[in-house]
Amino acid sequence: MTIERNHVYNVDCLDGLRDMLRGGVHVDCVITDPPYLINYKTNNRADKSHKFCKPIQNDDNPQLIIDVIPLLYDVLKDNSPLYMFCGSDKVDFFKAEIEKYFTVKNIIVWDKGAPTMGDLGAQYGKNYEFIIYANKGRAPFMDGMPRYGDIWKFNRLSEKERIHQNQKPTDLLSRIIRQHTREGDLILDPFGGSCATAVAAYRLQRDYILFEIDPDEYATGTQWLDTVRSQISIFDLI
Repeated sequence: MTIERNHVYNVDCLDGLRDMLRGGVHVDCVITDPPYLINYKTNNRADKSHKFCKPIQNDDNPQLIIDVIPLLYDVLKDNSPLYMFCGSDKVDFFKAEIEKYFTVKNIIVWDKGAPTMGDLGAQYGKNYEFIIYANKGRAPFMDGMPRYGDIWKFNRLSEKERIHQNQKPTDLLSRIIRQHTREGDLILDPFGGSCATAVAAYRLQRDYILFEIDPDEYATGTQWLDTVRSQISIFDLI
């Protein structure tokens, strides 16, 4: 399959990444939110038919992370960044796998502003997640961009705002995009989910490639992306 810019593909990311390599497609930045490998499924909803009660696909498959990281390294240009979200439960595993190929520069703490549910009777609420920031070579910040600390405060989206149970806020993703890329640069998200990375990239006039294996999430995410694209004309972007 030929992989083109500014497309979201409903395919397994491993297949998509291999197609990118066969086609000689390389990217300027990777931002991604893979399954956290915690086999998460909420039990706190009265409505068990709600889409957020559906288990995340591959959330019990560490081999996926082992397989995807070297492919991400190969499609990423030299001296470019990788940002990978993960939870506290498996951060050691994610970091160890990333360090086989990349240089880990920071483990950023994303302060979400409110705790998750979890085991209400025997576990403290988790107010944060991690973002592993790594470099292939050395990925300097864009000229004029600030040097932030490693604790980032962005409020988690409310349930009414989310179309995906693990959707990340676009203002957080936009910080990463501005920090490392210029207009027209290409951003990759192999676990596209809600398409938030594409939405943030489009609003900042960056190109994107996303993969999402779940057909329902793909449909919902691309619908949101299409809505954003229809609402923002080229004149709004000038």
